Amino acid sequence: MHHPPRALGLTIGISAITLLTAANILFLVILFRTPVNFLTSIWVVLMIVSLPVLTVITYRTFCLINAKYLFTQNALVIVWGPVRQIIPMDEIAGLIVGNEMETDLAPRGLWWPGCLVGRGHSEKVGDLTYYATTPQSGQLILITGAGSYVISPTDVQGFVKSFEGEGRKGIEAEIEYEVNRPEFYDWEIWRDRLALVLIGIGLILPFILLVAVSIRVPFLANEIPLHFDTAGRVDRVGSPIGLFILPAIGGLVWIINAVIGGAFYIRRAERPAAYLLWLGSTLVQVFLWVAAVGFVF
Repeated sequence: MHHPPRALGLTIGISAITLLTAANILFLVILFRTPVNFLTSIWVVLMIVSLPVLTVITYRTFCLINAKYLFTQNALVIVWGPVRQIIPMDEIAGLIVGNEMETDLAPRGLWWPGCLVGRGHSEKVGDLTYYATTPQSGQLILITGAGSYVISPTDVQGFVKSFEGEGRKGIEAEIEYEVNRPEFYDWEIWRDRLALVLIGIGLILPFILLVAVSIRVPFLANEIPLHFDTAGRVDRVGSPIGLFILPAIGGLVWIINAVIGGAFYIRRAERPAAYLLWLGSTLVQVFLWVAAVGFVF
């Protein structure tokens, strides 16, 4: 069993989790203790945007805790959090030490020093899957027919010697290539562009409406029309703060439609209903925007 160096990645990950959590608490305190102004939307947006980032960092940090590389004469197993990547020995065509590569290797997407996880590409070896924690000089690239893997055992030379020793024993049993990971990794919706676009638009529009209302509210009168009867006459007035109900309604509609649409999406025959729900969420956001323009401008 070989472990990657984890101290740096865990330190940065835990520090980032602590800072983002503290920042979100600070944003909440500011929201509750200061009057509404153009900065209100900034605090809300920063808090909402930071939540998915915090989720990813927390998950990646958790995965580092049990990260390890196991191998026998039959297969190499990469364990990374809940993911187990099983690579048959007869699929591994060779090993390349990272500093023998000409270009700097780094995965795409969110990563930090001490936690290099994700996908990448190199002209020399093609597509790469990263399960590493060190810079290129401490990495090993496993070349296989299904792509290459970047790992970073603490003792690179010791890993290579042990690996070659197991290889010389010969294959005792045939092992199938296998990836064991949480089901959400393979959800079909991640590859459905129409679904992602509809869900994304329905989510973004209430955020933008929140920003617009926050910027406009401080410049409105103490009392403004908040409701009209069927004849178009004002039948309720109140504080401009009441306008925040519009983006709140938009966000609530998005959550409900996203969840129900997701339940429909699971059953392939009912996916048209899911698309209609997500489209309906977007149409509701448009109506709320029209209402906001009537109240605010």
